[in-house]
Amino acid sequence: MSEQTVRVVKLAPGYDLGAFDCGEAAYNQWLTDYAGQAVEAGASMVYLLVEHRPGEAERVVGYFAICPTLVVRDGMPKPLQREVLRNAPGWLLAKLALDVSLRGDNINQWGWQLLRAALETIVGASELGGGQIIVVDADNPGLVDWYARHGFLSTGGGNLRMYMKVATARKYLGTPPS
Repeated sequence: MSEQTVRVVKLAPGYDLGAFDCGEAAYNQWLTDYAGQAVEAGASMVYLLVEHRPGEAERVVGYFAICPTLVVRDGMPKPLQREVLRNAPGWLLAKLALDVSLRGDNINQWGWQLLRAALETIVGASELGGGQIIVVDADNPGLVDWYARHGFLSTGGGNLRMYMKVATARKYLGTPPS
């Protein structure tokens, strides 16, 4: 029986991005056509979830992209506005996608693992360069509940933008501040 291993790596030349399929053409295309450009331009950093099985080539099975952003406090959910600057530095979880082959795995929960890696990366970056808020655009109403189960708050009213304080993510991950 082969042993599967996965790891998160920064996007670099040499990975076969064309085999990735999350079931959403726009996300597949962004990875293949624009992720490298976004990294090269310094607009965002892209991380890949890479699967390896002995005797097989590594395969990209997920990815996320993060970038710095500015968050206007008044646009955030009221419970999060306390102790947040009027124009707060933050991090945008710009993309997060999981290959259809890993969905529905209730043991490994790959979607949660990928989100956890993104939050850990953002918390680490905020320790180096600051940031109070994490923002995610759920992209479709079906993802709002998923992100809410993982601690993000919505402004409601059909808005798919969701928020979490970096301090909340740190607690959620069990990461003590450095």
